[in-house]
Amino acid sequence: MKIKLLIILYISFSSTLFSQITTDRPDQTESSIALSIGHVQIETGISIEENQSNINTLFRIGILDGIELRINSNYLMNDNISTQKKSSFSDFEVGAKLRILEKDNNITKIGFLTHLSIPTAPEIFSYNEYGFLNRLLISHDLKNDSQIAYNLGYNKYNNSNGQFIYTLAYGKSLDSFGIFFEIFGDESKNNSNLNFDSGITYLIDYNKQIDLSIGRGLNNDMFYVSAGFSIDIY
Repeated sequence: MKIKLLIILYISFSSTLFSQITTDRPDQTESSIALSIGHVQIETGISIEENQSNINTLFRIGILDGIELRINSNYLMNDNISTQKKSSFSDFEVGAKLRILEKDNNITKIGFLTHLSIPTAPEIFSYNEYGFLNRLLISHDLKNDSQIAYNLGYNKYNNSNGQFIYTLAYGKSLDSFGIFFEIFGDESKNNSNLNFDSGITYLIDYNKQIDLSIGRGLNNDMFYVSAGFSIDIY
């Protein structure tokens, strides 16, 4: 029923990398571009899996030239949890995106993203310890309004093994539409996940965008459908 609703919404209204606003959704690859000073961007959406749904909301604020402040939240709903409370916010993340290289005549752009994960959620929804989440963000503009972008990152929670993060995305602009295809995954001492996702974005006007995407695990059972909305306020 939830997946049918997402399909209906998509047809009724019928990205990330290519539009008049640059968002960090719906793909897993974070953009290498930091927001300009004075811009406030809200990116929100719902991701639905078989037994769990996640409402993600990211606030991005351009505070200095080449620096944006970020606040990220996730509201989880899990049918498998046996306790009375089956939904809650997970740990909040506060951080910044920093511009390293970004010039109009430069086809390569580089940024750095860092977040602090704060254990604010109830125990069953929380990592129950502080975490440091970091990524190097790189993108290359190609011909025909297309782009390749990739992230390399490392997440480390106190008293836990570190986790290596990687993403690789190809995107193309088709006027108001954008499409992307992506490989992403993570590696840790006891776990390895490789996944694929693809999606479409549609620019409603100069500062509003909707998106629809789908993802699945290549060596695991993960499968999700996601829909979202982003707005840039200046």
